[in-house]
Amino acid sequence: MYKVFAFLKRNPNLTHDEYRAGHVGYHCGQSRRLKNIRGYLVNVWSNLPFADRVGTDMLAELTFNEPPGFTDWWDGFPQVYFDDHASWLDARTVEPTRAMTEGLVVDPDWSLADSPHLFKPSPNNPDKFCAFHLRMHEQVVVPVKRPERKMTKLMQFFRKHPALSEAEFQQRLVDDYYPLAGSMPGLWGYTGNLRDPDQDAAMRDFFAADDWLFTEEGTAERRAFCDLWRGANELFFENFADFVDARSNPRLQAPLRALERELFEAVWYVEVDENLIVMPNRATRPDFYYR
Repeated sequence: MYKVFAFLKRNPNLTHDEYRAGHVGYHCGQSRRLKNIRGYLVNVWSNLPFADRVGTDMLAELTFNEPPGFTDWWDGFPQVYFDDHASWLDARTVEPTRAMTEGLVVDPDWSLADSPHLFKPSPNNPDKFCAFHLRMHEQVVVPVKRPERKMTKLMQFFRKHPALSEAEFQQRLVDDYYPLAGSMPGLWGYTGNLRDPDQDAAMRDFFAADDWLFTEEGTAERRAFCDLWRGANELFFENFADFVDARSNPRLQAPLRALERELFEAVWYVEVDENLIVMPNRATRPDFYYR
């Protein structure tokens, strides 16, 4: 499975709430039709900051070294799933999917032309937009159950502790941290994500080589953002109180806190409103078009 997070900053003409309405209310209706897409979620940061939700004491218990202004970098990030890298690169190839009098044709109304009006425009081309498309390697710790109601979703961002090698960090994350964190009571789902070391993996050949994203300025901006975090875990709970109760559980509180200080140089949370556009499907792809 090829998974991509695309961090997007809103067009400065829009408020955060207007961006949410435009992205979920219109843009997703177009982008969900990308060729061969196997899953599509849009996460928009919640209007009430995590610190205000959790309180001072619990904040100090759960987070440390959070980079200032982290959500100033983005307003939302879609996460999309494809079978492989080739399918991802081929995603925007237009296919005949609209039935008309002359048969199945390419839909003349399909367009992503709203993108530069919805997202931060490219500095050197107002007809394009800026985004950090990053390949993610996922570990499904607890399969997500999604009832027909809004859940609480938290993104736990983290940065690797410099004392650990990359191999040791990944091994301990999978063998020690994920099993313990995945045993929190009340979890409706838990997915671990590590950003690919190649920060251009998902962007190379997907965007034109002369795109602003690959200029010296664009590359430096992407590097600065990626330096803030190494991975992000997705946590699902019925409500925020259940998350607080889970992290206060006597069996887990001290071991999780100790592990996080061994593994991470920084860890912090962003509550997001998740919008399910195409249910992620990791099963073997069938030999016919489907949604």
